[in-house]
Order: sequence, then C-alpha cells, then structure tokens
Amino acid sequence: MSSLGGELAVSVKDIRTVRGKIYMAVYNRAEGFLEIENAVATQIAPVTGKQVVIRFRNLKPGYYAIATYHDKNSDGKMNKNLVGIPTEYYGFSRDARARFSAPSFEAARFYYKGGNATTVIHLK
Repeated sequence: MSSLGGELAVSVKDIRTVRGKIYMAVYNRAEGFLEIENAVATQIAPVTGKQVVIRFRNLKPGYYAIATYHDKNSDGKMNKNLVGIPTEYYGFSRDARARFSAPSFEAARFYYKGGNATTVIHLK
C-alpha cells in the first residue's frame, strides 16, 4: 500500500498545562535516534488543549519511532534539572518508557504500513 495521500496522525495526550508547544520528531533508524538532525520529519504545534494531534503526510511504509516533548515555557528546548533529568513532560511512540536514559529506537519502534493511521503518545 502506498503512503501517498495518507497521513499518520499522532495524538499527544496527558498534557497538563495548556500553554507552550509540542515538539515532535520522527526517526526511521536506530543510528542517530533522538538526534534531531537525523529525524525524517519534525513538527511543532501550539498547545491549545489537553490533547494535541500532529499529522505527518507522505511517510513511506516502514519502521519508525517518535519522540515528543511539551515545551511549556516555549524556550525551544527540553529543560532539565542539574543532574540532567527532564523537567518538562515527554513521550515516545508505543509509550516506550525512559528508565535511567531515553528508550532505544527498538523500544519505541512501530510499523507504519502507509495510508491513514493513528497512534497515541501519553506524556510522562
């Protein structure tokens, strides 16, 4: 099935503060996962409610992993405390969990077969 004309809709849920922006990046390989320059698609969306839907068009069928965070103060970066722990909410596809570091590409990986599809990410 071709992805032309299709879209992947990503619903970001559990937004606690209705302000700021949602930053989202889509990756298609483990090498360079979470390095923004290696993302195959990125989007920034304003937070207008407790849920935001971001749509990606023209992705080819294949394996992907998504990383997102809520930039509450709109400073364009993921804020962290002195020991490097994020102070802003974040999430990954498949709701992959961060334990002592970010999850691997494989933990967040899902297969997009093309056409119209939806997925949900719960911020943590």
